[in-house]
Amino acid sequence: MSTNSQRLGKYELLERLGQGGMAEVWKARDTLLQRYVAIKILHANLQEDPNFITRFEREAQLIASLHHPNIVQIHDFQITRIPESTTPIAYMVMDYIEGGTLDEYIASTSARGKIPSPTQIVHLFTSMSLAIDYAHQQGMIHRDIKPANILLDKNNTTRNPMGEPILTDFGVAKLLGVTSSTLSASQLGTPLYVSPEQVRGYPGNERSDIYALGVILYEMVTGVPPFRGDTPVNVFTQHLNVTPTSPALINPSLPTALTLVILKALAKDPNERFASAASMTAAIAEALNMPVPESLGQAAYSQDEANMPTYLHSPWQLGTAPLPPSSTSGVDVINRAALHATPSAPSGGAQVYQVATTRDGTAKTGDPQATPLPAMHSPSPPPSQQRRRWRTLYGVVAALIIIAVLGSAVLVYFLKYTTAQVSPAL
Repeated sequence: MSTNSQRLGKYELLERLGQGGMAEVWKARDTLLQRYVAIKILHANLQEDPNFITRFEREAQLIASLHHPNIVQIHDFQITRIPESTTPIAYMVMDYIEGGTLDEYIASTSARGKIPSPTQIVHLFTSMSLAIDYAHQQGMIHRDIKPANILLDKNNTTRNPMGEPILTDFGVAKLLGVTSSTLSASQLGTPLYVSPEQVRGYPGNERSDIYALGVILYEMVTGVPPFRGDTPVNVFTQHLNVTPTSPALINPSLPTALTLVILKALAKDPNERFASAASMTAAIAEALNMPVPESLGQAAYSQDEANMPTYLHSPWQLGTAPLPPSSTSGVDVINRAALHATPSAPSGGAQVYQVATTRDGTAKTGDPQATPLPAMHSPSPPPSQQRRRWRTLYGVVAALIIIAVLGSAVLVYFLKYTTAQVSPAL
């Protein structure tokens, strides 16, 4: 947009904070109320497209319907004209959150081998899960949860020293229970954090947001996301078909129980993931041998189920997951996403998809070299838990031995029987 006047109505534009494929965000001052606000302005090349105007207005309405301390609040939405232009300008006015993003925090900590402590992880995910579950209870899923869409309020560090997380950018959010056609490529979400069902063209449900939380947790404890590639298509395909590398192979200090929590959150089948963000956070706390925060309430959580590796109880293959039928195949959605993976912002703007580079801008050519990471310093599990796990292990081993013996007996009988049937006459 043209900002020669540096004003939009009563708002004085001060500093451009960032931009994406659909809009740019400015720090501004409300000259009437004398306070700082954040203004999200639709890109100039999209202002005359009624579809984008409608989508932008819908995002404002969605955010305005949510009232939670960990969700950004919206104050105004306008479609106006400035004197030097005949093109209308659509913008929304939101809280200005002073501080960085979770993406920047991960880049300065986990990505450099400085893994956050168990306390930091549990407190962070507690705040995020409360916001996400609240949105779900209001009938809304986010569909694009990622570290860049989580602001860290440096003026509120009571519970989280890094800054209280504030969920923002509901640009591809969907109301639960509202029937919808398959997703367009622009509605898929960000490749690194999108769920398999969204890639296949299904709009997703609450557990699609749980998958994104699983990706974030994986990245926080290893320093890298579970799936990386040179193109969006490559990353989408991995979400569909590839079992993520165990995070313990990247960070050997991780407790086994936390690895299992992550794998459960990243299950290909949505039905195999946690039922809510609170239940996932409760599992994280127990995996790190920390008390479950009281604010989570009675989060549904089964220790036995969480301790079972995802790849054992979630046998999922492309085309077999119990998802609603779709008129658009996953391949079609991936191909359309590839066509739209180029920058949709004006010349010089940021790309919508930034998959092929690392956080410092260098090309990603493969998995990073494994480097020693600091231990999570998680206390050893209580003896009763250890005994239960050993009993379970003994039971599994005994069952395998029995199966092997029975299988051998059947094989011997089968070979003797078939040999008698096919032996040539002497």
